[in-house]
Amino acid sequence: MRRHQPKSFLGLLLLLCGVLLQSDLAVTPDTPDIPDAGKPVPGSLVPADGLGVRVLSHKGEWSSFFSMSGGSEEIFLITGQVENTSDKPLTAVKLQFELLGDDNVAVLRDYGYNRKAEALRDEEYESGKKSLADMEVESLAAGAQDEFRFIFFKKDIPEFQSYRIRVLESR
Repeated sequence: MRRHQPKSFLGLLLLLCGVLLQSDLAVTPDTPDIPDAGKPVPGSLVPADGLGVRVLSHKGEWSSFFSMSGGSEEIFLITGQVENTSDKPLTAVKLQFELLGDDNVAVLRDYGYNRKAEALRDEEYESGKKSLADMEVESLAAGAQDEFRFIFFKKDIPEFQSYRIRVLESR
């Protein structure tokens, strides 16, 4: 039987991202070897017409966090805020994060959810082993706002010039 990565690592990763999102604590730790640390990377947004969601803000920047091996991992972090503009609660807002090359073509894309629904990236949910009810996701009330965040590890991505965000769905 294949063993899944411990949830504690995911929890630690999410906790570290939470610390980075707090503006008064947004100092990037151990970044002397990252020349662009803290420097914003240009980003764009594809409008989310008809999905009952509006992206209020977004930013992308290089940062790092301490890895399990004792060193630091260089990451590209995209953060922002969404608003439920529909007249009903939403279980999740699914976002696509694209890294774009010189010609504005995606060189890599991945997806994530608003913070209240991040648990939906869990392998057991995605494989159908767990139901939505099992995930205990807190709904995003009509008119409410929530944050989102996504991490790309530098060692796993090609070079890129900018990023783009798309709202794929809301439910």
